[in-house]
Amino acid sequence: MVKCKKVKQNDRLGRKEKPKFGESCMLRNLGILRRVVPSCEEVDDEEALILKSIQHLMLLKSQVTLLRKLADVCGV
Repeated sequence: MVKCKKVKQNDRLGRKEKPKFGESCMLRNLGILRRVVPSCEEVDDEEALILKSIQHLMLLKSQVTLLRKLADVCGV
């Protein structure tokens, strides 16, 4: 009877590691910001993207404030 040598399966090369959950969420959120905020599609730097999104939110907030004041003046 011939006995076969056992081969260990633990020594596999090229095993991929899963991306961490936080990293994938951050990349997805940055992609959403690039699509939602105007003129941010070409921005590569994360810090610049966040600053542009904050500027856009401040602009939207000022527009809402102006529209509310106009609505109060007009009596709507």
